[in-house]
Amino acid sequence: MNTAPFTLCRIKNKEIMSFYVMYRDPVTNKRGTKKSIDKLKRNLNLGFEHVSRLNEAMVIAQKALDDGIIFNNTKELNLKKYILNFFDFEKSPYFSRKILLDKDSISPDYVSTRRNLLVNHLLPLIDNNYSLSNVNTAFIEDLQTKLIYSNKLSSTTINQIMNSFSQALEYAKKDNLINSNITTKVESIRKNIKVRGILTNDETSKLINYLKIQKDETIYLAVSLALMTGMRSGELRALTTEQIQDGIIVVDRAYANIAKNKIPKGKKTRVVPCPSHLCNRLKEHSLLNPNILDKRNLVFWSRRADKVLSSHYFSTKFKQALIQSETLTKDEIDKRNISFHSLRHMANTLLRGSVDEYILRLTIGHSSEQLSNLYSHIEDNALESIRKAQENNILPFLK
Repeated sequence: MNTAPFTLCRIKNKEIMSFYVMYRDPVTNKRGTKKSIDKLKRNLNLGFEHVSRLNEAMVIAQKALDDGIIFNNTKELNLKKYILNFFDFEKSPYFSRKILLDKDSISPDYVSTRRNLLVNHLLPLIDNNYSLSNVNTAFIEDLQTKLIYSNKLSSTTINQIMNSFSQALEYAKKDNLINSNITTKVESIRKNIKVRGILTNDETSKLINYLKIQKDETIYLAVSLALMTGMRSGELRALTTEQIQDGIIVVDRAYANIAKNKIPKGKKTRVVPCPSHLCNRLKEHSLLNPNILDKRNLVFWSRRADKVLSSHYFSTKFKQALIQSETLTKDEIDKRNISFHSLRHMANTLLRGSVDEYILRLTIGHSSEQLSNLYSHIEDNALESIRKAQENNILPFLK
């Protein structure tokens, strides 16, 4: 009787020769149906590349058997280990495939954020020896309940955690690693939406006047530019002098901690008018970079060589300025939900009503339409309408 644990074969599929394996059940000794070696490789988090060598196919087939993803009576997959592997940007077969289909669909920063949420809040609630195959709906709902009763997280954060957990479990269901009949998604907590606050005109004037007399040119220019154009923090961190032209700024990149330079949110480039005197000050500020070997021409540079400003820099400095200028207290900032991003909302509010809504969306970056050549979409007269609205509604704050 043939007692070998598995048999390998090669099958031609769409002009490609692929390895398949048939395992013998250790109890009945019956040979099971063919399983793709490529798929087993992905499930084992060994990469996404096609297996073309017999030796590699043998190793993968044996590892799948040893790791317990073939028969339930072998070693079980650990739930915590599976979640950590799933949210590993470099190794996860799920994210590898999404990037293969659309390279801009997922960023490493997104995966890292979700992984950190799970590591910090959900995984500590799970026993270290808990098996993936034991997961059921009651277990998932119990985890959500524990997060709620901890009183440490907002409803939005808990929803993000549970959605991320469900994302990994759905993939496990697809690969028959957990019962396909269980419900992996739980009902979301109703969000208590906290409206993003904005400053009043008097508060804005008080803040700007304070920043003018301070020695910190970086935060003054950042606040002025965000208020004038609605640019996001990540877009400011990535801004270079090459993007600044005669009275306009081409917003074609943003900076994220892991992905580094990437396309802006919304996956499109846009053009925003910016007063010439502000454009000139931004270029001049770039020249003050003490790192003389830094050839990136960043407008908002860091004093640390080869570094970009921290993701919290603008937000922290902005709130400090609000408090130090006695514009708002810390409690007022928290209660009204004021942040550096509020400047973007202010730009949108101050310009609305003075320009065509479609042009405003293109300028601020809220449009969902793909723009292959923004210059052909926003004509000179449209840009001029934005400039006039800026001059009438925003520029007085900066004078």
